[in-house]
Amino acid sequence: MQIFKLTSPMLSSNCYIVISHNEAIVIDPCIEPEKILNITNEQSSHISKIIFTHAHIDHIFYAETLKKITNADTYGHKGDYDLYRDEYKNGSILFGMHNKFEVYDIELTDNSIISINNEHAKIIHTPGHTMGCICIYVDKNLFTGDTLFYESVGRTDLGTGDMDMLMDSIRNKIYTLPDETILLPGHGIKSTIKHEKENNPYVYQSKQY
Repeated sequence: MQIFKLTSPMLSSNCYIVISHNEAIVIDPCIEPEKILNITNEQSSHISKIIFTHAHIDHIFYAETLKKITNADTYGHKGDYDLYRDEYKNGSILFGMHNKFEVYDIELTDNSIISINNEHAKIIHTPGHTMGCICIYVDKNLFTGDTLFYESVGRTDLGTGDMDMLMDSIRNKIYTLPDETILLPGHGIKSTIKHEKENNPYVYQSKQY
């Protein structure tokens, strides 16, 4: 399995491409499709799935364009259903835009399993940044979206955010994974669960782990 990261100029959001043999999935299509396709074409792989960690504009901006090119199915959690069609809830208005997006094709739930050739990705529902935030766990890697960053956490002052839920998601869902798990966040650099338990100043009571 190979993982590639591309970073968008819009709030430095990260798009990830996960490739297993000739199949690829795209997590958070926040960057121009041609840049994504340059990588998948070089790896002789096709994009079968597009997964949204949550429905804020800086993570889904190019979703519809990429879907049209690849005919891939889109995946999201029902907790964010209303965000796609609402320019205020998806954050478009903060950029002076009025974007509305098509809702995902396939609904994800907690513990859903997505196959990528011979790899299996587990969906972990982690509400807090938004009600529909998810993390994606595959082969000792956790794509955390805007739930958990390197020594930081996602903001909770937008729309459906809730700090208590965010802390619960991190402590009781993310921090229960193996310490060596690599965290690949929606912004910034990668980390590990061990590092965040020991160094993240925002996750109070983390020393109990």
